[in-house]
Amino acid sequence: MTAAGDPGRHRRVPWVAGALAAALLLVVALVLVVASPDREQARGGDLPSMVVVGDSISARYTDEPGSPLQAWWSLVARELGYVPTVLAESGSGYQRPGAGCTGTTFGDRPGVFDQPAPDLVLVEGGRNDWARCEGTELVPVDARLVRAAADDFLERLTTAYPESRVVVLAPPWGPLQQRYADAVTAAVAEAADRHGCEFVRMDGVLSAGRSPDGVHPNLVGSTAIAETVLSALS
Repeated sequence: MTAAGDPGRHRRVPWVAGALAAALLLVVALVLVVASPDREQARGGDLPSMVVVGDSISARYTDEPGSPLQAWWSLVARELGYVPTVLAESGSGYQRPGAGCTGTTFGDRPGVFDQPAPDLVLVEGGRNDWARCEGTELVPVDARLVRAAADDFLERLTTAYPESRVVVLAPPWGPLQQRYADAVTAAVAEAADRHGCEFVRMDGVLSAGRSPDGVHPNLVGSTAIAETVLSALS
């Protein structure tokens, strides 16, 4: 323990503050949710399991019923009785690493390919793949690169979980950057079809009223995504 009068104490404070800030940024960028407390006892029991791989449309939200930030995946899991494991990172995609171009793509994400075999895998993403990273800069990308990255990821995913139901969501696309939506969505759809994955279209799901910033859903938007997924799963 450092005494209050120890001059070394003041030299170490900036380093400690910097480390805490870096840790906080990592927590914000990458979200791992493994069941809420009321469902923890069911893990390994009778309830089926669900793995979600996604971007900020999954990562920025919670499993808290009634919260304005309740996630689309939380609504799906609670409606169907699944125990969710969520591996989501803001800014990420099939070919684009998240967290300001310093994080992980879907295929690089720890835990994606080594879960106990889930009953259901939901892949939500592609919205960020309109661009690729050059250093920390974003450069618009050819859709062929998106298709190749999605193809590689889904091949690895279906190989890792051959008995699981794998469902790929079309990128839930709000009003912002709509000019890239059709090409990216087509690339993801082609990859999903190639690997026998179910593909859920999201046309018009995130209207301006459901996505105030043009990208991320409010609760109405998350509910609309969940209802679209539930309809496809039924």
